Amino acid sequence: MLKKTDGAEFDVVESLRKGSVSAFEHIFRLYWKPLYTMARAKLDSHDDAEEVLQQVFSNLWEQRDRLRVENLSAYLFTAVKNRIINCIRSRINQRKYWEYYRTFVPKDQHTTENMVTLDDMNEVLEAAINLLPEKSRKVFKLSRFEGRSNSEIANLLKLSEKAIEYHLTRSLREIRVHMKDYITVLMIVSLW
Repeated sequence: MLKKTDGAEFDVVESLRKGSVSAFEHIFRLYWKPLYTMARAKLDSHDDAEEVLQQVFSNLWEQRDRLRVENLSAYLFTAVKNRIINCIRSRINQRKYWEYYRTFVPKDQHTTENMVTLDDMNEVLEAAINLLPEKSRKVFKLSRFEGRSNSEIANLLKLSEKAIEYHLTRSLREIRVHMKDYITVLMIVSLW
């Protein structure tokens, strides 16, 4: 791989910065396999490893004109490492969500009625999320479904962390209001 002081690396990065597709393809061919190998080993999933690499290389291309890199290899491996951490964090959050979700469903009553009720509740939740303003909806999904931190979301959406906190607070309040009646009815029905 190219070293920090390698003039060829500097030339490739400069060409990429100017929008050269061939420079991007060169970087992709040079780094794809070792980056994939690392992601695959850490995530133990071909699909997740490919998604991580797709995100990293898409981001590299989209931000090429703002790219200020002294060591391309270190930059790419760090980007992949951070995406791996995000992926693992998302898995943990999803696992916690489902564990929390399952505590409300009696283990001995997996009836069709319960499954329909859960499906209905998911539809109501999705409808509540879709009623949010676009920016609040995007912040909510990045936080709750992808498990991203407020600072990550702030960097991604080019907003302050206070703005992210505002959007999350607003989203949770509006979702609670939207689902209040449904949850009340659900609790009354479950008591029968």
